[in-house]
Parts: sequence; structure tokens; C-alpha cells
Amino acid sequence: MKNTSAFKVSGILCPVDFSELSNLALKYAAAGAKAYNAKLIVLHAERFEMPAYFTAAQVDELARQLADARSGARNFLEQRTHAILGPLADKIPITFQVVDTHPVDAVLTVATKHGTDLIVLGTHGREGAKRLWLGSVTENVVRHAEVPVFVVRQKQYEFIDASAAPELKTILCPVNFTSVARTALQVASSIAEQFHARLIPICVVEPGDSRSLSDAEAELRSWLDESLTAPCVFDPVSRQGHAAEQIVALARKLKADLVVLGAQRRGSAMDSLFGSTTEQVLRQAPVPVLVVPNPAKD
Repeated sequence: MKNTSAFKVSGILCPVDFSELSNLALKYAAAGAKAYNAKLIVLHAERFEMPAYFTAAQVDELARQLADARSGARNFLEQRTHAILGPLADKIPITFQVVDTHPVDAVLTVATKHGTDLIVLGTHGREGAKRLWLGSVTENVVRHAEVPVFVVRQKQYEFIDASAAPELKTILCPVNFTSVARTALQVASSIAEQFHARLIPICVVEPGDSRSLSDAEAELRSWLDESLTAPCVFDPVSRQGHAAEQIVALARKLKADLVVLGAQRRGSAMDSLFGSTTEQVLRQAPVPVLVVPNPAKD
């Protein structure tokens, strides 16, 4: 096993919309900033469109009022962040930004401009809907971000109090022996190391695969020896069935705190969000999900 972590975090971006899940996302982002000794950027973005029927004088006056409002919003953002994070806010470097831009564009632009290594954001969604169980902003950020995106949601079996520090004790990481799976595993092992969590790599033997469970587990252990880049406690598991179903079921059974997924991009544009397994896990996961993109091709 290698001993040098391939996942370095020097900057974390956390977009907020002042909702409860946004507060929870801020807690996760701050915990990550503390663990990795990284800077935290707290961003609020909201696009205001000038009415087409406004005169030039009205546009100028409204622009002045909006500039004053943004100044007040930044002060509110800073005060609310300190109230949510408490003493932790004084232990990590935090910068604040309020921009008049569409939230998706703002997140992607700020992440690129500041070279952030991780985006942490909450999501709202409706279970059972045909579309992804994600809010539109979150879905589009996950779709287009070039860095890992931590999608925060409430655990289905345990309420996460946004006023308390979130814990990461058990991390589940599906692997299928591809380069994107290796990248995800390296991220997962780094997080497990930083948070002293148990890492559960899972390999699923799907219908039509001729391997036995014992063969799959042996292959998994051999692959882990070559792929893990951070020292951590890990317990590999092999299962038989459809990948997404087995991943979600194991997350529930183990009461995992996080699922880390690799996501293979389909060229410059994606027909769907990512591969079908990633999409289904994002829709059905009972816990937060960290999506790790890999621009490299297998």
C-alpha cells in the first residue's frame, strides 16, 4: 500500500441559500476545512433580472439599491456563518462572497477562479420523482464540476442536527476496477484517514458476471493493495446483484455516514448525469454522497 495521499484539499467551496440543509452543508464544509487545514469559501448567489419595462433611470436606481443590498447580504452571510459554526469559525480561514449571478454559474466560476478542490452543498428533492433526487442547482453543479462534489442530505435512519458537528465514522466506496473507481477510492481513503473513519470498499458481482463472490473479493483485495494511497482501516466487501441496489442496501445496513462514488464522464457532454449506477445511487442513497469526477478515459 502506498502512503502518500493523492487527494489534497487546500480550498473548499460551500454555496449557501440559508436553508436548513444549507446550514448542514456548511457544517460538513467547515469540518473538512479543519481536517485538511484548508480555506473555506462561503458563497451566496442569487440572480436578479431587471424588468424589461424599466427606464434607464429606474435601472440605475435599482442597481444602486441592489449594490447596497449585496453589502448587507454579505454582512448577514458572515454573521449567520459564525452563528452556525460557533467557535469552529475562528479556527479556519473563511472568506465570504455574495454575487448577482445564477447560482450554478457562480459556483462553477468561483470554484475555477479560486482553484477549490471540493464543493459542498445541500440538496432539496422529492423521493419518487422521475428526475434525479436532487435540486436543479445541485444536479447541474454535480454534472459540470471538475472537482469532487459533496451532496449533503439528511440520513434516512438518523437525524443530523445542523447545530452539531457532523461525524464520519463509516465510509462506503463502490469499486469496479476502473481508473475512475481508483480515483474515488483514493479520495475515500484520504477522508477516512483524516476523520479516523472505517472505509468499506464494495465490489458487486452483477448478473451475467461469471466470477464467484470469493473470486471477486480476492480480486478486490489485490486491487486495493495497488490502489489505496492513504493509511486507513478498511474492510472490503463483495456482494452479488445489481450494483446500485446492493450499494444502497449496504449503506442502510451499515448505517454509513457517506458514500463516495466515481463518475465517468461521457465525452464533453453527458446524455444523463453519469453512469446508471451513479445516477441511481444519487437518487436513492440514504446518506450524503460524494461524487468524484474523472476526466481521464479508461
